[in-house]
Amino acid sequence: MGARGDPYLWDELEQAFATISLSCSKAYFIDQFEKFFQELTNHTFKDNKECEIFVEKYARGGMSSGSISMEFWQREALPLLLNRLEKAK
Repeated sequence: MGARGDPYLWDELEQAFATISLSCSKAYFIDQFEKFFQELTNHTFKDNKECEIFVEKYARGGMSSGSISMEFWQREALPLLLNRLEKAK
């Protein structure tokens, strides 16, 4: 499903990807995604086995505030973005 910090990460990733061409390759997109994820969360994306990570800047109140669901990003969000990239070409 996702965690309470995920919408804030979505917003920042949208801004980060604003400069990336939709004609980029899938490999380039994944490289950029992993780079931006690391820069925005201070956590690696690739091979991260944690269920959730905590990102202080996304903590905006509430018990699970600031939590990012690694499972959501690895199993749902990145595949969704890659699918959208392919459809945009």
